[in-house]
Amino acid sequence: GKPVNHRMCLWNGWIAAAPGHPFLAKVIETVTNNVRNRFTSVDVDQMFCPNPELSVLHAFDTLFTAGPCILGSMVNTVLGRHGQAPFESGEVKPWEDDKNAKKGTSFVKGLDDEDDLFLRIPGRSIILHQDKWDMGAHRFTFTEKNLVVAATDMPDYDDRKNLEDDVEHYSNTHVKAGIYGLEKLYKDNHKANEDLRFFVDGTYALDRVQV
Repeated sequence: GKPVNHRMCLWNGWIAAAPGHPFLAKVIETVTNNVRNRFTSVDVDQMFCPNPELSVLHAFDTLFTAGPCILGSMVNTVLGRHGQAPFESGEVKPWEDDKNAKKGTSFVKGLDDEDDLFLRIPGRSIILHQDKWDMGAHRFTFTEKNLVVAATDMPDYDDRKNLEDDVEHYSNTHVKAGIYGLEKLYKDNHKANEDLRFFVDGTYALDRVQV
């Protein structure tokens, strides 16, 4: 085999975002609809058709329910890219493909077609470099500035020691053989059979620019 280069999962343990940011609006909408409609791994595969890379989808299926992989794929969707397009650490430049990004941000309302993409995806979008073994800790670095932004998992510190023993880890919902999501994931099999749609008011960004 060969590397498929689909590093499209974005670690979601540490996020800072403006209220109503399109990236988070889209991922919350998607997670809500997928859970309400009891999505399985088959449904998730279909989200990436016609060209899904199945090895990533199946190896990390639990992270497409509500985790780093569904976050990364929905950021790609807003940017107008394939859901499994890879990311690199550093600043995201959504305006590199205006046509697709405008399509991906069609749920941002109140802006004209000629309005700059900066208004559709406000502020700067930066992906930090993650290193779990950076000088003995888990650090997040803005590599372009050589700046450590956050650190956790300090030596000899365990923030999980006070958790209740009967809390089951989400990874236990993964199945080695079969279809993920048919068992253990949902408390029942009741499907909503409908989708909710989230819209973002883009005029708040326009107002800030005009002030």
